[in-house]
Amino acid sequence: MLTCREMSELGSDIIEGDLRLSTRWAVFMHLRACPLCKMYVKQLKLTSEVLQQLPLNTTAVDSAAILKKLQERDN
Repeated sequence: MLTCREMSELGSDIIEGDLRLSTRWAVFMHLRACPLCKMYVKQLKLTSEVLQQLPLNTTAVDSAAILKKLQERDN
């Protein structure tokens, strides 16, 4: 089974679905047993979704807009 450290190193690959079958199975098994990693992956997915919704043409990061998007997703 994967360790929590290995899970964190696979974070991007997990949310993008870019894993070999054997690794995907190991991730699945780890997430079934580890609520902390399950929350970590959920937060990564949420962060990715929120960032994809932000406009690309801004030159500065609008932290208020990011916070608002996160709050909308939680409700």
